[in-house]
Amino acid sequence: MKLLDELHRFYYDMTLSELRSMNDNSTYPNITYNSLLYLDLISYKEDCTVSYLADALHISKSAVTIKVNELIKQGFLTKTQSEKDRRVYYLSITPEVEAEYKQHDKRVLHAAKALEQNYSEAELSLFQRMLEQTRKCYLETAH
Repeated sequence: MKLLDELHRFYYDMTLSELRSMNDNSTYPNITYNSLLYLDLISYKEDCTVSYLADALHISKSAVTIKVNELIKQGFLTKTQSEKDRRVYYLSITPEVEAEYKQHDKRVLHAAKALEQNYSEAELSLFQRMLEQTRKCYLETAH
């Protein structure tokens, strides 16, 4: 099936791009792919906490805490105490890592601009709905 093949190629290319970026960049010396995935989750989740990550990943808070402390020690994450609830700490990527994500976002922005230049509003709207449906189906079958 051509569609399935294209979805697989897209996922493969995205994964390969992240791994190359990780290995070619001095921002991420000696980082594992697992750590990079944590950084991805934290960078895209506002007010991210250890509890959120544990729930999202279906793993223990202690396992997340170990990984988070490792990433803080490596200089990739910061932990900030909530002003509303002193028991809560928010996780965020450091400015250096954020700069790297902005470089990655340039690739996504380039792709979005190319799509906007080559397709009509109706086609783009259909594509957005297709991506949303793909994401929903992917999440439904992940459990």
